[in-house]
Amino acid sequence: MLGVNVLPHTPEALKEVIDANQLNWRNFADDGSIAKRWNSPATPSFYIIDHQGIIRHKWIGHPGEKTIESALEKLLRKVASDK
Repeated sequence: MLGVNVLPHTPEALKEVIDANQLNWRNFADDGSIAKRWNSPATPSFYIIDHQGIIRHKWIGHPGEKTIESALEKLLRKVASDK
């Protein structure tokens, strides 16, 4: 999991948010360049990227934990069966 934060946080302020919310994944403070490159029209946006770097799912807005978990489980099953 990876967080790209487009809110106007400095890296130091973002670290405080990460620590306060006990986020255990890598997060970046984006100056807009990542969102532009990924053509992300809104926040939050969620992407699932497979082990080959291919975007398999993209949601604008929060799709819900069950939707994300289901998509991840399906992708993990596919990767395991391809081995």
